[in-house]
Amino acid sequence: MKRSLSWRRALLILPLVLVLCLAISQAFSLLRSEVGRYQTELFVDHWQKETAVNNSFLIEPSELDIALKGVDSAIRQMPGNPALYVLKARVLERGRLSGIARDNHAELDAWQKAVVLRPSWPYSWSDYARARSQYSLIDSQFEAALLRASELGPWEPRVLENSAVLGFHYRGWLSNELQAELDNSYQKLVKLAPHRARQIAQQYQ
Repeated sequence: MKRSLSWRRALLILPLVLVLCLAISQAFSLLRSEVGRYQTELFVDHWQKETAVNNSFLIEPSELDIALKGVDSAIRQMPGNPALYVLKARVLERGRLSGIARDNHAELDAWQKAVVLRPSWPYSWSDYARARSQYSLIDSQFEAALLRASELGPWEPRVLENSAVLGFHYRGWLSNELQAELDNSYQKLVKLAPHRARQIAQQYQ
């Protein structure tokens, strides 16, 4: 009788033990992910500060490799976190701007993964469109990303600024629908940040 009760108790406790083990495993995965993310963000913050002081600042290939290893490690632990793909895309962008050759598709793939995982976030859509423009991919995906960004963030400052720049730069290349939407974004930027709007317009006069 006592042995039977012991087995019953063990069966009752087993699911709790399994849940506890799963929670511990997830906690370790989160911790390892945060370590990789933090390491990479330190590099990105450093690069931004250096660029603010010197516009011609270029990052070192060794720093890029370490930053990428950090964010890739974080992604392996938390593959469903869209912010990590945004971080990876920004690291790859800095490498491209510094003339460090990498797989051209890696940056765009990271942005695309970010928008798939968080489709309601306008900044990722806007930045994805900007990234495609950097590779001269002025195509249906570029237009769809800009329209989606405008739809989701109609008054977000960075979305408006990005749309205004692209609207001026690619005027005559875009569909009538998209050009009208980007012109509307510029008018919103005029109301929200008139000085910045004038700066953008003067670049294309």
